[in-house]
Amino acid sequence: MRWMILLLAAALGNGTAFAQDADGAGVSDVFARGCGDDNGVDRCDAEVQQQMRDLYGVERAEALVASGITAYRAMFVDGYGRDIAIVSFVREPGVSPFVEVRTPKAQDGTAQAEPLRAPVGGEMWNDVIASAAHFDEKLAREVRPRDEDGTLRLCLHGWFIVAEAAVAPRVNQSVIAGTGSMDAERDSSLPVEAVIRDSSIRSDAEGSCANGLAVGFAFGLADFAVKALPQCATFDIEDFRNSPMMLSACARSSGDRMAAGTASRFVSKLQRTLRLEQDDDLKWLFVGFGDERARRFMAAIDGGKVYLGQPVGLDADRARVEGQILFRGGDSGESRQVADITLHLLRQTNDFVIDTFEVGSRRPFGAD
Repeated sequence: MRWMILLLAAALGNGTAFAQDADGAGVSDVFARGCGDDNGVDRCDAEVQQQMRDLYGVERAEALVASGITAYRAMFVDGYGRDIAIVSFVREPGVSPFVEVRTPKAQDGTAQAEPLRAPVGGEMWNDVIASAAHFDEKLAREVRPRDEDGTLRLCLHGWFIVAEAAVAPRVNQSVIAGTGSMDAERDSSLPVEAVIRDSSIRSDAEGSCANGLAVGFAFGLADFAVKALPQCATFDIEDFRNSPMMLSACARSSGDRMAAGTASRFVSKLQRTLRLEQDDDLKWLFVGFGDERARRFMAAIDGGKVYLGQPVGLDADRARVEGQILFRGGDSGESRQVADITLHLLRQTNDFVIDTFEVGSRRPFGAD
């Protein structure tokens, strides 16, 4: 039993003391409250959540409803404690509902990726509203006492979400025709003194290990967004862990995003071919003269591991992908090196393949 507790502490790896005894009764408070991401960051903390909003460049829910804006949104943290995306369904005064996906601001000072945005029809908007009805309620299994039978349950690398439903003031739909009080004379020429329903703000922060309602609501928003964003239609969900990861990739691509989505499918195919060392299949990933180009490519990467970023759609038939090659150090103590790589893709038989590529000079890893 004790080695399992130590395994949990090592896997979470956040420097916090987790166990006071062999029964695990002293598990760190942030995890006991269900608020810790994989790095032990308290995602329930108000300041941490404000930092998350700042990272995406979005306003607090209170500011939204004060401006008459209704928003249903969720921020996603992956199983390694990394901020991935925020998915928002928004209705502003005088504007039809829309969905928006933002990725975090870059830490290296480069410009933040342009948000994805698309209008949302009435049926989907109503489905979003319905899905938010109970997400902030707690199920019995979330609040019941810890099992007392000595069973230790581990849930590692769980995702974390922060979900909000900010509903601006609305007209109460149940009104009486005419104006004035119940005892006053009615005047049909005057407008109805509509009763305004107060604004409301509901939120929840929850890890996927809790098996609660908020995670299902958040991932449901991401699924709605996938359906609503035509820019992402060419991305293949099978290439990603889940909908938020696919939306993040789509949002981080640029240029012609539909072309970039098709190029993304090619990138997944290329990386899978390299990972599985399927050298015979590599020739089919190049324009013409595939055997020779594949040999040149393998010689250029020289046994290094290729990491590629999100494609740029140059036009309907051309795309560019940039990345890096990591060369591992040798047995005699050489340090690792890295080199930039750029792939120029051309559409052939409706799929992208490599036309040309360039590999830059090697430099020490971490010297950027």
